[in-house]
Amino acid sequence: MNIIEKKLFETQAMKVANPERPFWYTSGKLGPYFINTHFLYGNETFACELLEKITNLVDKPADLIKAISEDVWKFYQTNELYREVMDEFAAMLNANETFKSCDVITGGERRDWFFSIAAARLTGKKHYFIFKDLAIYDENGVKIESLNGMKVAHIADLITEASSYDRAWIPAIEAAGAKMIFTASIVDRNQGGRKLLESKNVEMFAPVSIAHEFFNCAKEEGILSEEQFKMVYDFTEDPDAYGIAFLKSHPNYIQDSIENGDKSTKSKAQRCLDTDPYHLK
Repeated sequence: MNIIEKKLFETQAMKVANPERPFWYTSGKLGPYFINTHFLYGNETFACELLEKITNLVDKPADLIKAISEDVWKFYQTNELYREVMDEFAAMLNANETFKSCDVITGGERRDWFFSIAAARLTGKKHYFIFKDLAIYDENGVKIESLNGMKVAHIADLITEASSYDRAWIPAIEAAGAKMIFTASIVDRNQGGRKLLESKNVEMFAPVSIAHEFFNCAKEEGILSEEQFKMVYDFTEDPDAYGIAFLKSHPNYIQDSIENGDKSTKSKAQRCLDTDPYHLK
């Protein structure tokens, strides 16, 4: 396993469930793991503090950019775990010829900034901030209208289906007269994002790919038990079949979650009961 893969488990950015107690997802379905990539920012506490600052300042772009740019770089210099992650990530970027040909780095609101700011500093490229309203700001907090035909590398925390690229990041960059030719995310969830990006002629790179090989390495490292590995394997093969099989073998799990779970668990389990996503009724 590479450094970033190991740190995902160390910080619980990657959290795998007890096979008898899988997680409820927002959709009302069951799954064996959660990924909070931004926990690589030292740990969950540090990550949540930065996220709260971003949330509080997001309506004041100039103030936000100044504050978090300073915070992230200072944190990189003082937090060993985050520094190891970003040094590894930057080295991988610098070894990629397409990335090296890019003129600038962009990062999108909000969690991309946990990694794009430091990646820009470490690779010597200028950084531009893209907000959800598609406005683009430079490192001084100045809103810009044109990127003057630049080739762009977009740095993200996580790619699933790449819907945010299709909806926001690529259109914003193209509206500014530039072209995204490369993107790197810390984690690729292998849920179709790569295919979409390739259709847009964007090369994609991720040091962590959520696939059988990743979980097998975690098992060999002693991070996952045989039971956890089997659970994850079954889920990645067919998420719905996994959920159906689990609920059939644990017929009281929904009701138990509703009666004894925390507020979030109750809500998600109730959604499963109400919407019947597995068609079990």
